[in-house]
Amino acid sequence: MPRYIDYHSDGEIKDIMERILERFPAMFEGFDSNKMAFIVTKKKKAKQPIKIKSISYPAEIFVGKPYIVESFDAAWKKLDQKKKNLAVFRTMCAVPDGGFDANSKYYSKIVKPEIVMYMREYAAAGGVPNWMENPAASDPMERTADEMKKDMPGGIVAIPDAKAKTDGKVARVPITKSAIASVGSKSAKAAV
Repeated sequence: MPRYIDYHSDGEIKDIMERILERFPAMFEGFDSNKMAFIVTKKKKAKQPIKIKSISYPAEIFVGKPYIVESFDAAWKKLDQKKKNLAVFRTMCAVPDGGFDANSKYYSKIVKPEIVMYMREYAAAGGVPNWMENPAASDPMERTADEMKKDMPGGIVAIPDAKAKTDGKVARVPITKSAIASVGSKSAKAAV
């Protein structure tokens, strides 16, 4: 695979980071955006607008920075300012305490998010993240679909309405024993 060359350096993400650091100095104590390289990649498809990559020894010696933050031009331009701020905030959260300290065991490391859930799972747990550690989580077998819908954040439809039509073509209906039996008898007659 040839090396990708359609990229440039940009300061927009660094500027957003600096504003976040000014607003939340205690939350990001020790965070140093000057020890990050920032690039914008053009014409490359990406699911996320920003990715952070760690640079480890020995390459880090030549780059002089333990992290590279790469944004993807097309995905980044689709975001409004609120989503840009959230994307940068998320990226900053990926750097652990000690991530910029060359004497730390966390130097140039990236942490995984603490919460990774499906929206249906979130609703089934009663809107409680990290249900494995949190006893306040609900048992999905003790909840109804309507109760779960109430726990879905702002207008997200992850639990379809039983009466709703999909793409306006086919209505969702439960499968009954008689429907299965009639399909079985039709296919048996067709085979004869």
